[in-house]
Amino acid sequence: MKRLFLALAFFLPICLSAQEVAVGLSAHQAQVGEPIQLMVTVRGARGAEIPQKLQVNGLQINLAGRSTQFEMRNFKMSSTLTYTYLVVPQIEGEFTIPSFEVKVEDKVFRTQAMKLAVSADPRAHPAPGYPQSSVPMPSDQPPVPSGEGEPFFADLILSKKKVFVGEVVPVELRFYFNSRIGGQVGERPTFGGEGFTVQKFSNAVKREQVVNGASYVVFSFQSAITAVKPGPLEIPEASLDARLQLPGQMPQGFDNFFGNLPIPQGMFTNNRDVTLKTKPAQMEVLPLPKEGRPEDFSGAVGKFTMEASVSPKKTAAGEPVTLRVVVAGQGNFEGMGAPVLTGEEGWRTYPPSDKFQSTDAVGFTGEKVFEFPLIARQDQTRTPGVRFSFFDPASEKFVVLTQDPLGVQAKAGGGAPSTPVPATAPAPGDTQPSSATPASTPDIAVMAGGAASWTALIVRREFLIANAALAVAWLAIALILIVRRFTRSRAGLEMARRKHLKDSFAALKKVEPGEFYEKARDHLVLRVSGGKDDLAALAGIEASRLSPELKHALLQILERHGESKYAAGGTPPPSVEERRAIMTTLKQLEASYEK
Repeated sequence: MKRLFLALAFFLPICLSAQEVAVGLSAHQAQVGEPIQLMVTVRGARGAEIPQKLQVNGLQINLAGRSTQFEMRNFKMSSTLTYTYLVVPQIEGEFTIPSFEVKVEDKVFRTQAMKLAVSADPRAHPAPGYPQSSVPMPSDQPPVPSGEGEPFFADLILSKKKVFVGEVVPVELRFYFNSRIGGQVGERPTFGGEGFTVQKFSNAVKREQVVNGASYVVFSFQSAITAVKPGPLEIPEASLDARLQLPGQMPQGFDNFFGNLPIPQGMFTNNRDVTLKTKPAQMEVLPLPKEGRPEDFSGAVGKFTMEASVSPKKTAAGEPVTLRVVVAGQGNFEGMGAPVLTGEEGWRTYPPSDKFQSTDAVGFTGEKVFEFPLIARQDQTRTPGVRFSFFDPASEKFVVLTQDPLGVQAKAGGGAPSTPVPATAPAPGDTQPSSATPASTPDIAVMAGGAASWTALIVRREFLIANAALAVAWLAIALILIVRRFTRSRAGLEMARRKHLKDSFAALKKVEPGEFYEKARDHLVLRVSGGKDDLAALAGIEASRLSPELKHALLQILERHGESKYAAGGTPPPSVEERRAIMTTLKQLEASYEK
């Protein structure tokens, strides 16, 4: 009874392990007639129902065999079934192997679709649009490393051996483990060196592959490297740490204890920490040619397309429009500069924002979106044009893409410059109200009782109080009318404007850093154009008799304000030195108006 209980403790986890289905190709590229393997791995089950044949035009896919493996981990037994299809390409092209159902007991799993590129020439490279979920690799598989007889080994695969400076080169690191070995691998390999940069690694892709008749579990990491200088480039070894469970021997006396009970292979293991290393590789890095290089070339290397759009297509006065430029393809998206605007006269332009969206695991293919904020200096019906240049390594030539101006209806932000509008002169006939006390006729009261029994009205207390109150009221009304008329006069408006300017300039000394550019711009527009808008201020500065140096400094204030408001991400608050310089410029402006 005790032996039966112990045996169940060992073998019961076989039935309790979780069910899982995975599918993978031994290679994502092949030549016509070159067979590759499609493997379906089923874990935690004794059997599965799968199709005997998969129908794909141009590919012959037939089920070739099945293998079973048992593994013991932490006293838990698991089983792994591997179904192997033989895939034979019959014509060249790009193929999609569709998903199919795998029935495991009472559950139905559906695999993911997979892509396969088939070429007639072993040296042919994949089409620019391939692949969607993996990095392009050379169609011919590299030879198996010299350690093929060992239980584990590693390999580094480069898609090209001769490249240009700035060209992105996809790489793949493969780490092979004999299928009889269990264990765990690190999250990321260690890889890097001098003379090139490395993109972030994709998550590991696990598959099973047969190498020289032996079954291996393969962990694949994809990345890309970019050479930064011409000349021979040594690619150092890459390494990956792993903790393996190697097959061990049965403890002495174990078989006598359990009698004739079957002991699964792999039940006893030994843990071992190892580091797998690839072999170094070499590349030849060529400099970018000088012949035919455009003046606006900003470092883009690869193969790209460009599209542009504008929104909104109709704006009110002073409102910005956004010119959206999408650069898509394959190449060094991180190293490319923004496209260049052409024919931008009549527009105020600001540095664009940019956003990259990758369509593969390592950022080799995708699209980068640039958005240019634009404000019309004068009424516009067309946006600026767009120009983008790049170097194509395949043709070894520079390519220039252009986009014609797009239709738009953008209104300018204001009219011609002007000085503060003077108040209208007083109309003829307008007179100031008089503050004289109106004459009054004394009302003599005749009282009974003789002459001493009456008092004149003009000397009575109540009369004096009433007239004094009336005089104060008339005086207040007169003062209000005088002040109102004065504030509407040219002198009054000018006095109010001077006070506003004085208060505005004083406030600049205490304003928070994040609001300084806006408050400086408000003060400048108030002084130059009476507080209208930027366009009126620009025209007023150009038409003034200020020195060229002061004009330039004032235009810089407007430019910095525009950048802080419209440029992508804004601009950082001004430094102490820049704030002091702007205050000095505005003092000079005030001094020029006081002369």
